[in-house]
Amino acid sequence: MRNFYIFQIQKEMEPTLKKNPYELFHTLQTIYYEKYPSDIQFHLAKQIIEKMDMKTMDIGIFKAFKENYFYTKYKSIHSMHDIYRKENSVLVLHPTYLNLKTDVIQPCFLEELKKYRRLFFCDFETLDYFWLDSLKEVSLT
Repeated sequence: MRNFYIFQIQKEMEPTLKKNPYELFHTLQTIYYEKYPSDIQFHLAKQIIEKMDMKTMDIGIFKAFKENYFYTKYKSIHSMHDIYRKENSVLVLHPTYLNLKTDVIQPCFLEELKKYRRLFFCDFETLDYFWLDSLKEVSLT
């Protein structure tokens, strides 16, 4: 199962960091594993990561999937357990990041998340990272 941490990058930082995704991943990994004192860690994260509009995102995801029989929502936790696609995905919304746990290559939540700009995905366990807008067309069939 993959465990992605999803960050919305500051608009001002995007042009520089878009050219150096490894540097962005390495910086976020360093913050994630707390290799700096907490006050430095907080200020570094604040310069890179933008706080997300969780209410709008929560409502948007709910509206997109509410008719799906395999979708459930509890507070800020969105789950998809589709037995036909063999997908088990859980998307948890936090104020500064999203956490997506999935066992498929193209989870259904990706299409909805494409509506939001400057999203950077990190899987710290497998050392994988990418910009969401750099993905090719997501096909859910």
